[in-house]
Amino acid sequence: MNDSSDTERKIFEAATDVFLQKGKDGARMQEIASQAGINQALLHYYFRSKDRLYETVLKKESGKFFGNIINAISDEGDFKTYLQAFIDSYIDNIASNIALIRFVLWELQSGGQLIAESIQEALSAHGLAEIPFIAKIQNAIDAGEIRPVHPTHFIISLIGLCVYPFIARPLVEKIFRIRSVTSKKFLHERKHEVFRLVWEGLQPETTPETDGVET
Repeated sequence: MNDSSDTERKIFEAATDVFLQKGKDGARMQEIASQAGINQALLHYYFRSKDRLYETVLKKESGKFFGNIINAISDEGDFKTYLQAFIDSYIDNIASNIALIRFVLWELQSGGQLIAESIQEALSAHGLAEIPFIAKIQNAIDAGEIRPVHPTHFIISLIGLCVYPFIARPLVEKIFRIRSVTSKKFLHERKHEVFRLVWEGLQPETTPETDGVET
């Protein structure tokens, strides 16, 4: 690794740590430079401003997160298998990148533009024009695998079920006396319960049999 690449790596690692701890507004370029072991002038040489550095860090971290989810889910197989894989991957990725939630929440307060761009870039990197989950849901509806649902609202609801324990971590752990929402036991239970709740709610509606009784 050359000196330039090594310096950029140190800056990125330091900036990620400081931004995650203090957010964009609370972070200071001098603190990032000190943690990276360089002077502030060199930091400004690589990244002209805090805004530019923040955008680079956020896009790389969130892009990696969404890319991991896309990579973990195969388009092969039925919808039930696809749904289970999505839930498992999403919850596992949140649990292993829980600090990223702070980034997302801070960014959403500013309009969420960088997050939206990160998702689109992750999709483009995988040759996708839109979220593949939407088409998968519609195909499952058309095939009679699941009852008719609104794909967008369904995805929003599903993501809420997956991410809420991590967003509200201190409250969830205290109120429900859970040692840690990132523990192996809790994650296993959470993935199972989310899948069961969602899958059972997706079952096609059936009409009661009349057993030949005329009405």
